[in-house]
Amino acid sequence: MTTTNELSNDLITETNSRSNKIGLLVNVISTLITSISMGMLAVLVPVHLSSFAYSDSLLGIVLSFETIAALIICLCIPSILKHTKVPLGILSSSLFRIPTILLFPYFSDLGVLVPTIFIHAVGCYYIFLLLQIWVNSIPFKQNKGLMISLYSTAISVGLAIGPITVNYLNANPALFTDMTDSVLAYTTSIIGHSPIVESSRLFVFAMLLSAFSVLPLLLYITKIPKVTYKGTSSIFKTIMDNKGAMFSISMAGVSQFGVGAFIIIYGMKNGLSLSDSALLLSSFMLGSLLLEVPIAWLSDNFDRRYCIVGCSFSSMIFAVYLPIAIYTPIQAWILVFLWGGVIAGIYSISLTIIGERYTDGDDSIASNAGYSLMESIGGTIGIVAIGASMQYLGTDGMPYIIMFSSILYFSFALTRYPIE
Repeated sequence: MTTTNELSNDLITETNSRSNKIGLLVNVISTLITSISMGMLAVLVPVHLSSFAYSDSLLGIVLSFETIAALIICLCIPSILKHTKVPLGILSSSLFRIPTILLFPYFSDLGVLVPTIFIHAVGCYYIFLLLQIWVNSIPFKQNKGLMISLYSTAISVGLAIGPITVNYLNANPALFTDMTDSVLAYTTSIIGHSPIVESSRLFVFAMLLSAFSVLPLLLYITKIPKVTYKGTSSIFKTIMDNKGAMFSISMAGVSQFGVGAFIIIYGMKNGLSLSDSALLLSSFMLGSLLLEVPIAWLSDNFDRRYCIVGCSFSSMIFAVYLPIAIYTPIQAWILVFLWGGVIAGIYSISLTIIGERYTDGDDSIASNAGYSLMESIGGTIGIVAIGASMQYLGTDGMPYIIMFSSILYFSFALTRYPIE
């Protein structure tokens, strides 16, 4: 016979489950909208910089400030969460990432663009890390890998939609609203001169999207977990205790950031149009969207470490064949589609491994910061190395660097360290 206590416990469990799902939905919606804005900038900013005839090496150094910002945020997040809580941090990140977008179309001077890239990236990675800590703290009873993959997939969806949005708006300029032009006119009056690029309204559109992403968070602000850091755990200890998962993120960071920063330029230097080159980035992100969840589901039913090894091997193969496939756009799109899927799979599987080991408190904050730190290290090294290799070794320097990083991790995983 069912007792009153059992009914009460069932009701509490059902309420908590519903609350977890609503929290995940809000998290995913905000992540998606922010990512669309970032996806647009992934096209607009490199093309904007390349129009000033900067070398590939210099371009790589400039774009690396994005990952340097992420690296700094990862190191500082425990200290930040000692003095503030996740909801306030999420809202304050908007002060960094939203206004800076409007500066890009007005300047060509690296003295302005580099700080702008850096400050905007601080805001973006600050909110993403806090959203990641939030989603990883949700106590899902089953299929944790699948649930976490929804957060990662939202990032991939947004980054895939971003380039498509740029192409669509370019083809349909009538879609720009009076609000877009009003913001542009107001910004022009403050800066004192007109934009120097024709894509200025696209930057404004990206800014409006970034601002709109705050709305669902404002509506849910009182229920966002107020996670704080007490200083009882170490970022570097969590990294060393989870070498397999953490090192795989560095390898994935080389691919994710490297492809994001250079795939459009790579395509254009190999004879593709801007539109076809932008679709390379969209295909990469679309692969992340469509393949990440199935790979995460497989990791829930098989040994996660072997799934990571398989994904790293696949990344190596795709990097090898990109220089061959790039001359046929359809083949190149299919290849980078599959490539995006296996890289996204590494992200979800590694995050799940860490989330299962560290469920709450300081360990969760430190491990999530370590996860993002390793991604940023890989991304920073990858972008700088790819920029230099494309200048001195030719355009195929991009796949060479990514292939090398995949080989390093694959060799490490097979011969030196049992992934945990």
